[in-house]
Amino acid sequence: MKVVILGSGSYSGTPKPLCNCENCSRARINPTLRRTRFSLYFEKTLVDPSPDLHYHLERLNRKIERVLITHGHFDHVFGLPELQVFREVEFHSNGETLEVAKSLSRLAFGSESPEGYEWNYNELKFWEEAKVGKMRLVHFPVVHTVKAGGFVIWVGGKKIAITGDTGPEILRDEKVLKLMEGADLLIAEMTHRKAIPGSHLGVEEAIELAKKVGAGYTVFAHVSHSNYPHEVLEKRLREAKIEGEVARDFTWVEV
Repeated sequence: MKVVILGSGSYSGTPKPLCNCENCSRARINPTLRRTRFSLYFEKTLVDPSPDLHYHLERLNRKIERVLITHGHFDHVFGLPELQVFREVEFHSNGETLEVAKSLSRLAFGSESPEGYEWNYNELKFWEEAKVGKMRLVHFPVVHTVKAGGFVIWVGGKKIAITGDTGPEILRDEKVLKLMEGADLLIAEMTHRKAIPGSHLGVEEAIELAKKVGAGYTVFAHVSHSNYPHEVLEKRLREAKIEGEVARDFTWVEV
């Protein structure tokens, strides 16, 4: 099974307009260093329809049947109207996030789905196991600036853990760590150089999380333009002996 990190960046992307930091300046010269907003795809499933979704869909060119949303911040959901190329879509998230998704659809189309389409919104309760297509999943809560959660997904005989945006408090959440433990693939945020409590992980905290989860392979994403350069982050992983990589846009991972 292949998992595609469509967008590897955080809320502003890289380069951020009007920013001349090292990462933004380099990304303007070298397109491989650009980062669009976070989103990922596997098995006809999209996680987080970012504002860059049209760009992602152009290049992915694959069918989407279901959408999982970690939380309602604009960089994780504002690409939702771009899904109008698909007539039947199921959206799954916690209730608060689904209300954001429905509001966006009403703004874009005048209703919760385009006319003649079948878009269904399905609420996930935190910690309750759900069956979604061929997947089993658990939506678990994390500490962030709005109601937010990650996902642990069992599909095709594999276990995938996705943190979504989370503060460093996740490192002390034994219930969440136990749920993610031993995943075949962990997709963890690594937003900033230093952690921001109640908001995002820093580099050290993201690496510590990977060690605690002990996944077969870890991909770090949601990387801010203000973080260390890509090659420095990769060096930090090697020094920590982490089996994994720092995502670029359109990183393909075989699970």
